[in-house]
Amino acid sequence: MEADEQPPDLFVETEAPHGQPYLPELDLWLDPRRSKEFAFVSHAHSDHFAPHRLILCSSETRKILRGRFGAKRSEFLDAPLGGFLDLNGFRLRFLSAGHIAGSAQLHVERLSDGATLVYTGDFKLRPGLSSEPTEIRPADTVIMETTFGLPRFRMPPTEEVIASIATFSRETLAAGEIPIFLCYSLGKAQELLMSLHAQAPELAFQLHPSVAKMTKLVATLGYQFPPFTEFDPGKRSPSGHVVIRPPSMGRGKATHRLPNSRVAMVTGWAIDASARYRYRADQAFPLSDHADFDDLLAYVEKTSPKKVITLHGYTREFAAVLRSRGVDAWSISGNDQIELNLGL
Repeated sequence: MEADEQPPDLFVETEAPHGQPYLPELDLWLDPRRSKEFAFVSHAHSDHFAPHRLILCSSETRKILRGRFGAKRSEFLDAPLGGFLDLNGFRLRFLSAGHIAGSAQLHVERLSDGATLVYTGDFKLRPGLSSEPTEIRPADTVIMETTFGLPRFRMPPTEEVIASIATFSRETLAAGEIPIFLCYSLGKAQELLMSLHAQAPELAFQLHPSVAKMTKLVATLGYQFPPFTEFDPGKRSPSGHVVIRPPSMGRGKATHRLPNSRVAMVTGWAIDASARYRYRADQAFPLSDHADFDDLLAYVEKTSPKKVITLHGYTREFAAVLRSRGVDAWSISGNDQIELNLGL
């Protein structure tokens, strides 16, 4: 191939109105929200799963999907993270996405001409204790999530956030109150549990039954968690324990807020100063399992794509940032605002 010759392209279609990516040569949908004949599922969060007939995913995600959703009607085509499958003239690699346990990017290579594409799904570059380290491979085309695709979304160092969470826990317990953390039952809850135990090993934990179930499921992948009991105030007192519950259990009159408790929300959106008021919490901590703005830029630099398609979040805004840096980038939903460079 000549130096100025463009590499062959892997064609991508999208489905309105949600902008779901589709690879027609493989008849493969990427994280579609509706049931399909053949679909790649990047990880086991409910907003990325539907009961497809044939699911392409990592072996780790298959195990969580089976345990969480049953998925009895689906067939699976899978390989471990870091592995690959050859299918209809394509090599499909499962690259760790670093989002939650088992989460995978899909790297696609057309064997006939070497054209490559990578779909990130949800991902992050910052290391975590409850997810596999992110693997990055160069690709001609990148389809990437841009949840935090604005410059104001720069996360503080993880160790600082965990130290603040540990301080909140210790001070709350020392005051005779119960620290309650609200976070998603799969992914964030396990990261919080492991990180807080590493920072403050003297703390004892009670987990909401849904969090306990997901934690036990993730443990089957080889992760080691500190001891915990299930949160059930009718059977055992949560006094003296750190409590971890899903966000849906923590808002409004349905909170059943415990007496003498302080509630904290754990989410990347806590980067906004008003987050604790929005979540009706005493405190909010910006611990995220998504790539922040700097991570998104770093990912594009490391994959060296010829073309980028942005998906989820601030798609048009981040695509515009990439174009200003000389990258051919467009939102999957279209309607990008074209910049006019007048040389001023």
